[in-house]
Amino acid sequence: MGLVCVGSAGFAATLAAKQKNRGKVEAMSKDGRLTVLLKSDVKEIRPNSVVISLGDEIIEIPNDAVIVSAGGILPTTFLQKIGIKVETKWGSE
Repeated sequence: MGLVCVGSAGFAATLAAKQKNRGKVEAMSKDGRLTVLLKSDVKEIRPNSVVISLGDEIIEIPNDAVIVSAGGILPTTFLQKIGIKVETKWGSE
């Protein structure tokens, strides 16, 4: 499946993305390289999968890594205390 993009049910992801990024996401989705799950919520992150609420359905997707883009200031100390490895990337691809 490649990458999965999850948009929170309370977040208008299509309005928040810059036009050039929106076009890239749409192209990758159309090519089958990216699965976009808008109006969904991450319910649980497991060692090898993520449980997602998608409408009335609960789905589980296998994963190798999770990238959290939460905006604002990342609570690095809190995340590290609960055992989450935090790696900050600035403009890298």
